Amino acid sequence: MKLKIWIIRIVLIVLILGWMFVIFGFSADDGDESQSLSDKITFRVIKVLKPDYNKMPKKEQHAYFMAVSKTVRKIGHFGEYGMLGLLVTGFLLTFERIRNISRKWYIYLMTVGWCLLYAISDEIHQGFVKGRNTRPIDIVVDVLGGFVAAVIMVAIWKAINKRKEAKAS
Repeated sequence: MKLKIWIIRIVLIVLILGWMFVIFGFSADDGDESQSLSDKITFRVIKVLKPDYNKMPKKEQHAYFMAVSKTVRKIGHFGEYGMLGLLVTGFLLTFERIRNISRKWYIYLMTVGWCLLYAISDEIHQGFVKGRNTRPIDIVVDVLGGFVAAVIMVAIWKAINKRKEAKAS
């Protein structure tokens, strides 16, 4: 059992570091590359949300595009750090001492702390990339993504444990 848990921990560490490199990679894209990727995703979202987009007046198209683009970018931040939060929380839950803590806020605090530190370093990094800048609101969105993911992960873990206990009795 101990070997299995260590293998799981090593896999999670590799996944966490790998995901952090993915986030770093997105942040390393210059302003044009980043905007181009966001625009491609935004156009796909608009195609689904507003099939008659091309029939709108150009001024309305632009306003609609900008609103959807901003939302797409924030959802991207939320999702990136949501995945990081899931991985970090999963790693923390491999430790029996942490699982047995009666107040689960400790798990949330550690996950949010990890996401916060990485989000801050990520925004600082973006400040040195051509055509990019730092936005404190992105740090807030990143941390929220990590926190929501941690809450979901702990809820899933609790549900699985409750089910195991019910089967055992």
